[in-house]
Amino acid sequence: MTMISLRKAAAACWLTMLVGAAMLATLPAAAQSGARVSLEVVTQPGFSAEEIREWLPALEKAGFSNVRVRTGRDGDGAAIVATGSGNSANYQVTAVLTSDNRLHLPNGNYSFESRGKINAWVEKLKAGGEEGLNARAGAFGLVPKDLVAVHEGLTTKVNFSTTGKTTREVVQAIAVNLPIGMKVDPAVRDKFGEEKVTDELLGMSSGTALAAAIRPLGLVLLPAKVGNDVTLRVLDSQAAEQVWPVGWPMKTSPRETLPDLFKFLNVEVSDASLAESVEAIRGRLNVPMIIDQNSLARQKIDFATVKVTLPKTNTYYAKILERLLFQAKLKYELRIDEADRPFLWITTVKQ
Repeated sequence: MTMISLRKAAAACWLTMLVGAAMLATLPAAAQSGARVSLEVVTQPGFSAEEIREWLPALEKAGFSNVRVRTGRDGDGAAIVATGSGNSANYQVTAVLTSDNRLHLPNGNYSFESRGKINAWVEKLKAGGEEGLNARAGAFGLVPKDLVAVHEGLTTKVNFSTTGKTTREVVQAIAVNLPIGMKVDPAVRDKFGEEKVTDELLGMSSGTALAAAIRPLGLVLLPAKVGNDVTLRVLDSQAAEQVWPVGWPMKTSPRETLPDLFKFLNVEVSDASLAESVEAIRGRLNVPMIIDQNSLARQKIDFATVKVTLPKTNTYYAKILERLLFQAKLKYELRIDEADRPFLWITTVKQ
């Protein structure tokens, strides 16, 4: 048996020849945290120890926990065997070094000249497993599996009243109940002062509630992949290209999403407070309402002081809302949260 063992020493690699039927090479690696990826390279006939040695430094730097090289057998092919999950995942990768000097990995094919790109392949495997290798990144740079996990994690219902609490208190109270970690960017921590949350977010899903609570401070919520885990980041809106939205488009028609919007009633409003009138409708519909404070501030609209009038008529709630809000150059949108619960989003006509 011929065996080749490679160990890292100072600035060089050296080979020790042993006797045997197969050729093996082992590279030690620095201790790594999180998922581990080990590599077994099988060579097609004709490769010499010298040719293999040319590949080993690149494979050592690529992030594999260890590397073994042996001569190929019938039936050998590129493959991945996974055990464990998350940070405790272990991936045993088999790659084929072909006679044309190319390394074939699962969903990866590298020439000797492009060997420096193997590191990205390893990191992608660590982050998303075999599915991550095959999936294209979508919104927020996340693969579909991670995006679904974030969305599901943010369906957790807010179980306390938010009105009158500081934004810091609301964010902290929501965060402790999430299955996803959250980190506030150090550059924006001083924005959490004594500002109060004016919307009642009780009963809403955590994703929509968080996005709504921090928005008036000029902050946004962003899911991001950090190592093997997805975490939520709170950062300045100017620093983000994509943001987690305050609610989502309806999956069905407005009539199916909130049937009570289309109930008819007799109504008359005479020089009344818009805020009080809309709140009365919200209460009858038994649906949350979020005010787009940022847009109202830009348009210099004070929701609390605007007066509205509506002549006596018989119509449905959706039409009443439209007519009252339009007098203040406002409109409503019917949105849903991560748990598909509907809510009213009050914003400006001019965006």
